[in-house]
Amino acid sequence: MPYRSWSQPRAKPRTYVGQFLRAMILHQVELRNELRGKLNNGKPGWNYDEPAVAELVCQRILQLFFGKEYDAHDIAKFLDVVELAAADDPPVDRIKIEMLIREAIGEPDIEVNDISPPQRFVLRGIMIAMAAFQLELDEGTVDGIITDSERLAFECGWKPPLIRDRGAAYRR
Repeated sequence: MPYRSWSQPRAKPRTYVGQFLRAMILHQVELRNELRGKLNNGKPGWNYDEPAVAELVCQRILQLFFGKEYDAHDIAKFLDVVELAAADDPPVDRIKIEMLIREAIGEPDIEVNDISPPQRFVLRGIMIAMAAFQLELDEGTVDGIITDSERLAFECGWKPPLIRDRGAAYRR
């Protein structure tokens, strides 16, 4: 790892989805709502590049949340929290969320392809927010998790849209 002075500020997320997730985790509601309209380059429809970042962020945060020593009871308690947070919008299928959790924390042979990509994106967002809240992650840790996830997504061939007007996204 290259030398990095502690006096230098940490990098901030450079993609719209990264900034969106950051605003969501840090409870920056106004910025989150503004960035929601910039997902998918502000166009209607769907892309797979931005959800790749959300998946990687979800993996990192849930692995921090559950650690290496967890059991089915820990997952069930977290499912209860996610279910309450979703408030039936979207309707929550506990089995699907459990599969997403188990996939994120690295359990082998977990299949989530029967969950639609948009539903995976929304459910991962809810899980990210709830786990980050319970972990009480500070801004620097959030930025580190998201920027590492963005970098990994690019290394894996994904191309989530980069923020072009840095001032607008970083003003908070």
